[in-house]
Amino acid sequence: MLAAAGGLWLGGRRAVRSRYRPDPWGVRAWLVAGSGVAVAALLVLLPDEAALHPGVVPLVAPVLPLWPALAVLAGLVPAFAAPPAPPLTRTAPEPAP
Repeated sequence: MLAAAGGLWLGGRRAVRSRYRPDPWGVRAWLVAGSGVAVAALLVLLPDEAALHPGVVPLVAPVLPLWPALAVLAGLVPAFAAPPAPPLTRTAPEPAP
């Protein structure tokens, strides 16, 4: 245990510290987060009890409930509203084969 503590102490002396700078949230980021909250809230607030207990005698195909299906479609908002990804940058040249 003493060796582990010493190793952590020695390793921490050489570590370079950086400052955490969070990215600012724009309208697009709020839309992405809000769509997830909206889907969760709609599925909890508008449950379809009949879809949770399909008939087994006689065996019938389960129905697709309208409101939960539309609530899940709200989860597609990030596909169109997500902020663009930052451009890729190379920091080191690739090694030669």
